[in-house]
Amino acid sequence: MRRAIVLVIDGWSAGYLPPYGTAWLETPALNQLAAESILVEHTSVETLNLDQLYRGWFRAAHPVAPADGFDLAAALAEVGVPLHLLSDEALLRDAAGAFAFASTEFLPCAEPQIAEHEDDTELGRIFTVLYDWVKTEQGDELVWAHARGMSGAWDAPLDYRNSLAADEDPEPPTYAAAPASRPTGELEPDELLGLSQAYGGQVLLIDTLMEELLAAINALPAERQPLLIVTSSGGMPLGLHQQVGRAAELPLAVYANLAHVPLMIRLPGAAEGLTRVQGLTSSSDLPATLLDWFGATGPKRDVDSSRSLLHLDAPGRDRTLCVQGDELYLRTAAWGARVDRERQCQLFGKPDDRWDVNDVANRCPQVTPLAIDLAQQTRDAIETGAALPELPEELTEGL
Repeated sequence: MRRAIVLVIDGWSAGYLPPYGTAWLETPALNQLAAESILVEHTSVETLNLDQLYRGWFRAAHPVAPADGFDLAAALAEVGVPLHLLSDEALLRDAAGAFAFASTEFLPCAEPQIAEHEDDTELGRIFTVLYDWVKTEQGDELVWAHARGMSGAWDAPLDYRNSLAADEDPEPPTYAAAPASRPTGELEPDELLGLSQAYGGQVLLIDTLMEELLAAINALPAERQPLLIVTSSGGMPLGLHQQVGRAAELPLAVYANLAHVPLMIRLPGAAEGLTRVQGLTSSSDLPATLLDWFGATGPKRDVDSSRSLLHLDAPGRDRTLCVQGDELYLRTAAWGARVDRERQCQLFGKPDDRWDVNDVANRCPQVTPLAIDLAQQTRDAIETGAALPELPEELTEGL
């Protein structure tokens, strides 16, 4: 019996997860999940547009790749695996209607308000459904759960964010609606602190809910445990690069704090636990992994750079590309490059400059034009289904 859960939490950046390096949050359940999982260090989403991202996921392709009729749900159904979609995000309704899901369930959302108990939060409702599903036995099955997460209500009980405040700190904010603004100047330190505390409270909520889900999975014999994949559909800016939140009506500049997301793959029995994958990975590798897990046939394409992450000895990608409107974010092993429609480029040395705070484009005149050209040529190749252009040697060598 092969079963699987994919849990996608929107707005969750890899920078707010201790297994990815943050030191100020204590998340024992998420640490346990990471220890029992294949942890992929460098995963990038290929767009921050949810509708486009999900159409790409369910076509098993980059979101800007040409449509060829492939349907992940239909491919899984051919091998007897129903794909169920669970979400509290209404923006996914149109995308869901274009694919052959066995079922779809959309949970309604009320006005944001602080919850008294974890089970009453938006995330709590999603986890409750998953917890109940783990305890049932209905044969091969895949549940794909998308939670609005940090893009939805920040409704964790106030004790969570209050636990992150030191005695001398101002009282953490009490808002439940996800903040969103584009400040023209530097935010006040107390405001930045409050944002981090409120957001961190949501991460602690995920940790509490994950503890119960992992307990339910670990209570099963290994042969009955589902594959569990936990990731995000994009990070959340909290003041860096003069951006707060990801409201649709606000402009959004793509940096690593948005494109770099967590990805943990827990196999039944915690097989391959404590494994860290260092190569570059894109969001379109997720459907390839599911097709491999269930033994289903993938798309037949002349060019397809997606790969199953279950093959740990396979090399990573040589680049990833996030496309957000006319803006491109290119990542290679040595560089991150943000390129706009006017061919203006910000360049960041990787992996040291993790969150893109030190633009070195003017200091690297031999690298910057190559990064601009590669970003645009890679996008053009993906859009036409052509082979990707060769990676210049200069973009494989760091500072």
